[in-house]
Amino acid sequence: MKDEDISSFKLEYIAYRYNFFYEGHRAIVDCLAGIHILSQTLHVSKELVLKSLLDNSLQLRFLLWAVNSPYDCKELLKERGYRWMTRADNDIKAWCIESPEDEVSAEIKYLRSDIYKKPFDIPIEIFDSCNRFSIKKDAAKNLKYEDKILWAKTLCKEH
Repeated sequence: MKDEDISSFKLEYIAYRYNFFYEGHRAIVDCLAGIHILSQTLHVSKELVLKSLLDNSLQLRFLLWAVNSPYDCKELLKERGYRWMTRADNDIKAWCIESPEDEVSAEIKYLRSDIYKKPFDIPIEIFDSCNRFSIKKDAAKNLKYEDKILWAKTLCKEH
C-alpha cells in the first residue's frame, strides 16, 4: 500500500483518504465505508481498488523468517519492514517479512549479504488466498507449492 501513498491499513484512515468521513465501529457504517473504498480508484496506479484486491488475492505470498539474526541488525530489519513474530506450531520466534514471489530472490539476497553475511537456511512458508489466515497451518496443504519452496531454498544456498 505504500506504493499507493496509503500509510495505514485502518479502515477509518483509508476511508478518510477517499473522502468518506464517519464515526467507525458500527457494523453497517463500516460496511458502507468498505463498499465506498472498493468502488474507488487507487491514487497512484489509477487502478480500481477492487481489481487490485482481486489481483493480490491470486498471488502467492512467501513468509521469510530471519531466525537467529544478529541482535545488532534489529533496526535494519525493522526499517526494511520486518516484524517480530512467534509461531507456536513450529517454535519459531524471529523477525519475518511477507513478500510476493517476484521479491523473494531480492529478499534472500539481502538477508545473506546484509544480515547473515553468508548462505543461510532461511525458514520459508507459502500462503495463498485459501490458507493465508488459517488458524491451523497445515503443511500438507502447501505440498502443491513444494517446487516453490525448493526454489526459494536453493536461493538461500547459492553463492
